[in-house]
Amino acid sequence: MSNTAETKEHTPILMTEEYWANSPFSVVRYQGQMRIRGVEYIIVNREGKDIFECSYEAHKAGRSKAIEPGEPCDLIDIRYKPIYRKVGRDTFIKWLEEGLEMEQMKERLAKMKEDDARKHKEIADRQTTMEL
Repeated sequence: MSNTAETKEHTPILMTEEYWANSPFSVVRYQGQMRIRGVEYIIVNREGKDIFECSYEAHKAGRSKAIEPGEPCDLIDIRYKPIYRKVGRDTFIKWLEEGLEMEQMKERLAKMKEDDARKHKEIADRQTTMEL
């Protein structure tokens, strides 16, 4: 995958640390977020927690680093953060590689929820049947 994925407006959706840390965007490390072409970006960890959430958790745990060295640290268009957080980094990147747009991602996410609900219902039905 390229280290960035773009919207139709040619603004990045996601930049991996390998890309943004060695570019003019590297100044984001001092603020945790930045605005590019009117789009707000924020640093997230692999779970989709933003840098401020990670900093709070690190502080509570007595760690000095919000995101440990070697852990993925992406810069994401804040509008996509909820999707990234729900599906995780690997699935989100896969969807970007497939060329999915936000609405298509939301549709896939809804389908995943429906499939999960169906599976849980099937398991509950089987357990009820076994108890009888």
